[in-house]
Formats: sequence, C-alpha cells, structure tokens
Amino acid sequence: MCAYGNHPESTEGNNGKTEGSALESAEGHVTASTGTDCPCDVCCKSFTTAFSAILGWAEDNGLIRQISDYDFFGRPPDGAGDEHEAWFEENSSRWFKATYDNEFGLAWGRLGTATAKEYLTRWVLQNQFFGDDIHLVALVNSNSKMRVLISQPHIEGDPASPSDIENWFISIGFSKIDFSGSVAWYLEEENLLVADAHEGNVLRSPSGDLIPIDLNIVKPAGHLLEAIVDYLKKNSN
Repeated sequence: MCAYGNHPESTEGNNGKTEGSALESAEGHVTASTGTDCPCDVCCKSFTTAFSAILGWAEDNGLIRQISDYDFFGRPPDGAGDEHEAWFEENSSRWFKATYDNEFGLAWGRLGTATAKEYLTRWVLQNQFFGDDIHLVALVNSNSKMRVLISQPHIEGDPASPSDIENWFISIGFSKIDFSGSVAWYLEEENLLVADAHEGNVLRSPSGDLIPIDLNIVKPAGHLLEAIVDYLKKNSN
C-alpha cells in the first residue's frame, strides 16, 4: 500500500503498540458492528448504531475522559473550523482536535454530520494512504455530550497553490472529479475518493513536498460509486 505524504513516522507508546492503534481498533470495532454502514442522513439508524458502537468501545477500553482531564480545554482554541476546535501543545508538537458535541465531522456528499464509522475510517485512510500520524486520544464527556478527541503532528509549511495541488494529485494517479463545481479526486486502483483538498488542507513543506493534513476521504460505494464511474466514462479522453 502506497503512502503519498511525507509525514513524521508514528511513535510508540509504553505498551509497545503505536499510539495510533486505538484509532484502528475503534474503527475496526465500529465497522464490524451491524448496521453502521448505511450512507444516509443523521436521523437514520446507522448514525445511532455507530454512535453506540464507538461509545461502547471507549468504555471497554477505558477511553472515556472528562473535559477537566485536559488543560487545553480551559483556554480558547488556537484554531476552529466546521468540524473541530483545535489546540496546539508545544511539548508534543501536536494539534489536539475535538469534534463538536455529538458530531463526527462533515458527511461526504450530504448535509450534516458524518457517522462515527465514516469519521474514524476517514482518519484511518489518511494515515494509510498519506502517511499521517493521527491518533484517537479519547472520547470526552462534555456536559453529557460526546466529543471525539484526536491528535495530529504539527507540520511546518505554507498553503499549497490550487495548481500545485491539482498537479500533485494527477502525478500520483488520481483523476479529477467535478460535481457541479465541487472538486474531488479519485484513485481507481484503491477505490479512494478525496475531498476538501484545498489550500487550507494541503501544505508545501520547506523541502517542497506537498503534505495533506485534513482531507475528507471515503471508499465510495452504491450510488456515489456509480456516479464516479459514469463521470469518468463521460469525461475520458
């Protein structure tokens, strides 16, 4: 499996496993839970089922934490967007990013929040294919609502230009998909669909490498995959 980024390598915890193994464990548990893979809106059963699955996993693994367990929650975030509030910790040179209450980032191809399964799978895919080192830190109890806390290495760099981003994706084998002005990138050999690859989410490092930091990644299926295949056929040279 290829990794297309140049992120720092994963570190190991005291138990000999990579610190990112919690992410893979949680994603595997939620994925294996019946009824979590329905690509539909927030009110459907798959959202509730996936929510319960990640909560059960965290309880079993002792990863339910309180806001008071993390000092940075006591200060204003160093950054905030549509999906997370983020705090930078100098001692680890990592960003700690918390989802908003009972949400799991933005859904792919529909309005509202993603499911827990979609959220976890997205970060697993970013680690696997783009060499990132995203960790699942904990589920945080925020006034009886859940926030997912992840961490990610700080990357030095400047926003890459749109043309550099486009050329980079093409150079590593992706095809450009334009759905009514919404641009995504598709790698057919891996069935990998990437969105949100804009200047704010792809950096050019001091050495000149392009490094994606916050992509929205899915393995498309069903109607979405059919639409991609149809688009590529109509726009093939």
